[in-house]
Order: sequence, then C-alpha cells, then structure tokens
Amino acid sequence: GEIASAKGVKEFGTIYTTSSYSTTDLPEISQTLGDSPHWFQFYYSKDDGINRHIMDRLKAEGVKSIVLTVDATVGGNREVDKRNGFVFPVGMPIVQEYLPNGAGKTMDYVYKATKQALSPKDVEYIAQYSGLPVYVKGPQCAEDAFRALEAGASGIWVTNHGGRQLDGGPAAFDSLQEVAEAVDRRVPIVFDSGVRRGQHVFKALASGADLVALGRPVIYGLAMGGSVGTRQVFEKINDELKMVMQLAGTQTIDDVKHFKLRHNPYDSSIPFSPKCFKIRLIFRRPNQI
Repeated sequence: GEIASAKGVKEFGTIYTTSSYSTTDLPEISQTLGDSPHWFQFYYSKDDGINRHIMDRLKAEGVKSIVLTVDATVGGNREVDKRNGFVFPVGMPIVQEYLPNGAGKTMDYVYKATKQALSPKDVEYIAQYSGLPVYVKGPQCAEDAFRALEAGASGIWVTNHGGRQLDGGPAAFDSLQEVAEAVDRRVPIVFDSGVRRGQHVFKALASGADLVALGRPVIYGLAMGGSVGTRQVFEKINDELKMVMQLAGTQTIDDVKHFKLRHNPYDSSIPFSPKCFKIRLIFRRPNQI
C-alpha cells in the first residue's frame, strides 16, 4: 500500500513519512515520491551498526528528515495479534533490517531488537551522524520537550499513537498546548492522533501545531480508492479546513495560529454518562463552558 499512498501524497503535494514497518523497500518509495518531501520514522536499534546502515540508506535515498519515536520502546497489548498469531511476512524490510538472522517474527521480537533506554545522547548522535533534521516523536509534557530541544531536536511530534499503545494515556490534543508553550516556536511542532476532519486540523493549528499529520484516514482512503482515494482524503480535509477558517473569520494559517482557542482537557475522574454529561454542562462555571 505504500506505493499507492506515496502517489496520492505526491499528487496532493504534502510530506510523506515512511514507517519503519513499511512493507515496501525504501528505494521504491523514494522513486515514487521523486522530489516530494520524504521523511522516515525511525526505531533505534540496540546495534549501532544497524543504525548507521539505516541512516546511510536514508541519506542515499534523499530522505529529508528523521522522525525518532522515543515513547514506544515496547508494544502495546495487542490481544488480537496474539489470538490470530500475527507475524511479519518473510521479506518485509523491517525484518531484514532489524532481524537479519530470521524472518516472519512477531512484533515482540522487533521491539526486543530496538533500544529500550533512549536518551538525549541518542538524539544528538543521530543528528550528528546523519546530518538530517531529527523530529522527536513522543513528548507529551513540557519537561520531555525541553530535553528534546536541549539534545538538538529540529522538531517535536506530539502523539499518543492513536491510543494503540497505551489506551489509558492522555489524548494527544490534551498535551499539545503544554508542549507548544514549552517549545515557544523555537522548532516546528507536528501533531497527530484522532485527526479526522478539517475542524480538527484548525484546532490543532490554533493550539500550537505547525504541521498536522494523518494516519488512519489515509488508510481508509487507500482501501476505498488506492492512490486516488488517498489524495481525496487530503483534498476533503483541506476543503473542510478552508470552510472552518472562513466561519472562524481567519484568512490565513498565520491567523489560525493566533486564534484564541479555549480547551479544557477531559477529566477522567468525573463519571461519564448521558445524565452526568448534562450535569457537567449545567453546573460548570460560565468561563469553563
């Protein structure tokens, strides 16, 4: 699916980020994208030789930025995968890169091959060795954002991986404003998780994001219409964003980023039911509604 996704992204004119879990080898994706911006999401191996080999390949293929995932050194409890006996297919690039002595392994094997205790020194090393901008993916609080910046991160990527890793963790949107205030526009902020509409893009931009990334909607478009479906997902969300901008009285993206958006993070201590929800709306202080 990566080739069709890359075609759709190229036709629309935005950034494509190749996953470490891609089922298609990097040169094929790079050839499809041509001059379109190409980023790579990187799982850092315990083996420095593998890391250098991967970074050398990224530079050779013209990748423009590395996205280092720092908050998913183990996999979530994927019970469905366990029940159906999921394994990576033979010949899959991630198996060849991280598990050169075996194929068809489970996700647990791949995570065991990745470095578990990432540190700011790893960010420094990747930036120095690769010479590429490094976006640190995973900070959800000011402290982690500060540490990433001190290590030389060229950008911060706020995410909770769509709730697939730790489903009881905070929503990425609830963390965005705190991270944005800490970063204070020193580097770009990318936001993902739960983005389905142009209105979501507007809210993310108004809360401090500079770029908004899509995941699942692209898969939906790919399943429905291949590369055309992928492109149409971006077109639809872009059209919705323009509509919301008009309704909000904002003419440019810069206007959106200066828009005053009030957001109260969800309080999980309050029981949620239709009745409780009505009570919360009625009895909140006026400035919290």
